[in-house]
Amino acid sequence: MAMNVILRNHPTHPNHELEPQNYARPYTCHGCKQKGFGPRYRCQNCDFDFHQACTYTGTDPVYHDYFPGSKFMFLRNPPEPCHPECKIRCDACRNTIKGFVFHSEEDDLDLHPCCWNLERSYQIEDMKFNLNKKVKGKCMWCNSKRLKDGGTDNGWSYVSNSGKYHVHVACVTEIALEAWYNNNRTDGGGGSSSTSSRGGQEFLALKKKLKEVQVVGGYGDGGFGKNKFWRILKFLVKTVVSIVIGDPTMILASFFVDLLS
Repeated sequence: MAMNVILRNHPTHPNHELEPQNYARPYTCHGCKQKGFGPRYRCQNCDFDFHQACTYTGTDPVYHDYFPGSKFMFLRNPPEPCHPECKIRCDACRNTIKGFVFHSEEDDLDLHPCCWNLERSYQIEDMKFNLNKKVKGKCMWCNSKRLKDGGTDNGWSYVSNSGKYHVHVACVTEIALEAWYNNNRTDGGGGSSSTSSRGGQEFLALKKKLKEVQVVGGYGDGGFGKNKFWRILKFLVKTVVSIVIGDPTMILASFFVDLLS
């Protein structure tokens, strides 16, 4: 669906039209309950926002080419967990499912609408990164196979054809979200805080962390090279974040690419 189309009588918000808007500030999607940035469908009267991916209203089973044979239904409420203390997590990013979800009951699979749209592969210079359900090596960002808060699973990863380089989908978004939250804590929402004292310190801290990733990860030798490492990491940030956070124009992602420079 094109972002210039006005949505009329959406089942979850039937009394007002949802109009395409684009604000350079974050929001919480009323569909999936996840963070978004930039373009959204919005009802100004009700302060109501949707990711574009969350405007889906289909009621028939759908299929994801990453899970051959698995039948998904689009649900407006997450399925009940098997135990009150259990969390229903997205199989891609491993964040908790709080709202709209593509759910496969037979195979116990759940995907946020935005994660459903992740690209299956990226060609980055002379390397091809494919989306994989498992990671077999250390992630370029966290330098670990396991996520800090991924439950019993590590979610999806982009893995190079050589099998040597891995990046958790969750870690790619963490790079951006960490800076996003720092930025918005300093200026109250949406604007750049790099000129403020506190904001400048936070951005410097993030840049330092990014440099440590390169050093600890050991990607400065073995033919990979520091410059190539940063080019690949910046490409993944720009493309993956723009999909997961729901910013198809890459306004947010481009901001973080500048930060990574």
